[in-house]
Amino acid sequence: MLEQNVLEMKDITKIFPGTKACDKVEFTLRKGEVHALLGGNGAGKTTLMKILAGVYKPEEGKIVIDGQEVEINSRKKSQQLGIAMIFQELSILPNLTVAANLFLSREKTKGIALNEREMEEEAKGILESIGLTINPAKKVSSLSIGERQVIEIARAISSEAKIIVMDEPTTALTKEEQEKLFEVIKTLKSRGTAIVYVSHRMDEIFEISDRLTVLRDGKKIKTANTKDMDTKQVINMMIGNQHFNELATKKQIKRFSGTPALEVKNLSFNKYKNISFEVYEGEILGIAGLLGSGRTEILRAIAGMDQISSGIIKLKGKDCNIRSIQDAIRNGIIMVPEDRKNEGIIPGMSIQKNLTLTNLSNYFPGGITKEKKEQEIATDNIASLNIQPPYRNKPVGKLSGGNQQKVVISRCLNLKPKVLLLDEPTQGIDIVAKTELQVLFRTLAEQGMAIVVVSSELPELVALADRTLILYDGQVKKVLVGEEINDNNILYYSTGGA
Repeated sequence: MLEQNVLEMKDITKIFPGTKACDKVEFTLRKGEVHALLGGNGAGKTTLMKILAGVYKPEEGKIVIDGQEVEINSRKKSQQLGIAMIFQELSILPNLTVAANLFLSREKTKGIALNEREMEEEAKGILESIGLTINPAKKVSSLSIGERQVIEIARAISSEAKIIVMDEPTTALTKEEQEKLFEVIKTLKSRGTAIVYVSHRMDEIFEISDRLTVLRDGKKIKTANTKDMDTKQVINMMIGNQHFNELATKKQIKRFSGTPALEVKNLSFNKYKNISFEVYEGEILGIAGLLGSGRTEILRAIAGMDQISSGIIKLKGKDCNIRSIQDAIRNGIIMVPEDRKNEGIIPGMSIQKNLTLTNLSNYFPGGITKEKKEQEIATDNIASLNIQPPYRNKPVGKLSGGNQQKVVISRCLNLKPKVLLLDEPTQGIDIVAKTELQVLFRTLAEQGMAIVVVSSELPELVALADRTLILYDGQVKKVLVGEEINDNNILYYSTGGA
């Protein structure tokens, strides 16, 4: 017996100027299942879900809910059909109570006044039905991000949604909050609610989903039972090149000798002390450690962004007196910061302006901006790193996280670094952009660049690093080489293992 489809999207086609965002896409959703929707930037995931939400109207195709063809021409119509969308940017109002948020635009009244007591009682029942004990009279502003996320889900339940779309729901959650969210999802499944789960985190996909659908370049590549797939198969479908991912995950064991490109001796400040290491031309040195172990602070000191109390920094055997970012840049040390939104880009400026911002004196001597030259640089950068969409004048703030990061990295590479410092370079970006960047880093190292990468993602360090420095409590705990660099060893030493 076939399982019941609560949703069928058939031959969905959506065209924007210059691109076909969805090209005859087929998508089905069963009652009581979690269906993961996967794909890189520009794959068509968001467009498909916005069509379901009534934000966009498709040029072709039809939508069937519970066996009946429907026309969804507005957000209101989508909600009336039992569809709830929960996006990364939460829509609940922090200045209102939990109960008031659950019944927003559906307030219960007593005469002309709000019946707060009735709303709070009903809200308590809704929350308890998914295993939550949050006081419905509390202001949302006093709740954690994870609790606010679940309040969004509770609001969908209170509106009797039978289809819930979750877009990257765990991005800002702690591990404990994530586990609580998964418990709520399991409860919803048991009640027959159908969930579309959009995420780039492979571990989550394999833990929580029943089926998965992969989109690429606006087309559906495959729908499969999650248990029948593995991570490599899924990534290859998303990327479209069987060998591409292998470039990022295979590296030869190298032995480096001679004068290091960068040498740090007894570097000390508040969160770290007596840190010493070296990195050679052509080498990728990983740095791992728990939050607060001093990882980021060490990179920022080498890049001239933060001060040090003692220690020596050498480049090619010569002492460097680095007291500012300008000192570091002059010496060929460039850093890609962790916080790209606040320290890496100017969101309102165009891709073109962001790409040339830090190197204007070299590109345009005398302070005269040459528009044609700037356009050439931007066009070349966009093509080299596959920045999407490839429009020079598009504001950087309108790009996806992965493409914003490509702009930051491309601008840094324009400065022709001898030593490239990367702080969480692929954090919060989708698997396709992540793989592209990992391939880029490996290629840069093979061309002779010295790279230091701080990452919380253990598979990234395993894939990229020739050696990995483990920090614990502000000190070097262990240096791993070759096959020693694996998840278990990194975790063991990062948490204080002897």
